[in-house]
Amino acid sequence: MRHPVLSPRLLALSAAAALLLPGMALAGRPGTTVTPPNTTTEYSSPVSEVDACNQAQYRMPPAAIVTAMRVSTAISGEYATFTCRVKWSLSPATPPTYRPILFSPSA
Repeated sequence: MRHPVLSPRLLALSAAAALLLPGMALAGRPGTTVTPPNTTTEYSSPVSEVDACNQAQYRMPPAAIVTAMRVSTAISGEYATFTCRVKWSLSPATPPTYRPILFSPSA
């Protein structure tokens, strides 16, 4: 009976898979990330307050409930930077602000 001869490529592929499998088992399902239930998203824009808040909201998860926000402006010479910080929660029990982001009270 002859033993199968493994090619160097197959051996290299097997070795690489053996090295990756333990780490993949610890990482959980591929494509998933763990998001804390309460957090803050912040974005700074040289364009406007609206752009800064739109970009901050874009970085929130789809099911996030906005709990507070704050817009600040930093002026240096003839340049301005607008920063919007949005506090949000993934908890369904969180009471939403029911206000447009730019008009809610500062956080």
